[in-house]
Amino acid sequence: MNILFIHGNYPAQFQSLARLTGADARHRVVFLTARADASSDPIPGVEIRQFQRARDPRPETHHYLHATEETVLNGQAVLRGVDQLLQEGFRPDLVITHAGNGLGLFIKDLLPEAKLIGLFEWWFTPATSRWLFAEFPLDTQLKSQLRNLVIQQELLLCDAAVVPTQWQAEQFPAVWQPKLRVVFDGIDTAFFQPPPPDLSRSQELDREEGGPPVQIEPEHRLLSYATRGMEPVRGFPQFMAALPKLLASDPQLQVVIAGRDRCAYSYPAPRPDGSWKQHYLEQLGAFPGRERIHFTGLLTYAQYRQLLWRTDAHCSFSRPYLLSWSLFEALACTTPLVVSDTPAIRSAVAKAQASWVDLDDPASIQAGIKTRLNNTERHQEQPLNQDFSLDAAVKGWNQVINELSG
Repeated sequence: MNILFIHGNYPAQFQSLARLTGADARHRVVFLTARADASSDPIPGVEIRQFQRARDPRPETHHYLHATEETVLNGQAVLRGVDQLLQEGFRPDLVITHAGNGLGLFIKDLLPEAKLIGLFEWWFTPATSRWLFAEFPLDTQLKSQLRNLVIQQELLLCDAAVVPTQWQAEQFPAVWQPKLRVVFDGIDTAFFQPPPPDLSRSQELDREEGGPPVQIEPEHRLLSYATRGMEPVRGFPQFMAALPKLLASDPQLQVVIAGRDRCAYSYPAPRPDGSWKQHYLEQLGAFPGRERIHFTGLLTYAQYRQLLWRTDAHCSFSRPYLLSWSLFEALACTTPLVVSDTPAIRSAVAKAQASWVDLDDPASIQAGIKTRLNNTERHQEQPLNQDFSLDAAVKGWNQVINELSG
């Protein structure tokens, strides 16, 4: 079978599926992506090709439709990439796209006989979209809900629609529910697993700004936070605001923050560079224990797992939006968790598996973190729901593909 993956990023959510199909000699697998350096991270048996949008949306386009115009331009770029593959003799039997950004808009026009599966992550509603903006007046609400125009079109065109979690699926209108199949991206529980019994409480981590590495000693209590983006939708402002009191009350507490200083989903900080990290460091100023906050930047997977194993309390905060992979990875590692009480997190974490806090109540955050820091007991059995495991993901994708092939 000729299989084509299409994603703006690479390999992103398709990593495991691309690796699995690429290893099967019965398939020819191509990955079409906008990522320019994708070839630096090859997957055996997978050919990598690039597509590039010809231009950005015009400034004069109605601002409600900027995102719509961008998705159309994305769809055209993908179409040119697929046409080039056809000219080279590669005709896909199965196309799997990351949907919602227009990548699958025109696939059926060029490949009417191919089976098309879309991976859909989100349906925009006022109740959840408001967390992506500093303010959410009616004008912004109307603009955000029109993001669904292209999502709806891609839902209409695909042969099957996959959504990662049941909670995400519940955001879609009832009319689309029969078409949705819930298949999570899959956590590799052979790698993200409970810590070994002889794990050392000493740890050394690279420091984002260079210089000597962060040294965590056995006597230290460790509070950690990890994120793709330090931003409001992930509760980063609330986490930072909690640190001065926590550090002042515990001289043995060390804080490690892993991830990028950027906004992946929500709005920037009120400063020229938009950095929430710098905004809060300036807002908080000098305080006792400030030197015990360590920013590591992005960690290697090995260091990140070591952090999840060693930490005494790991904060995974989120407003009602897409859940972070890091939450599921922490669950698989039996990491002591402090989580925000939102419907999305409640769908993945059992009540007894974490300390629960209210992001809008600073006292609740302080109490939740202190409770977890003072309770060093870890779960003895892996608490990750097996529906979120890599094995379950592979099984789910195979079922969807087999249904279409049959």
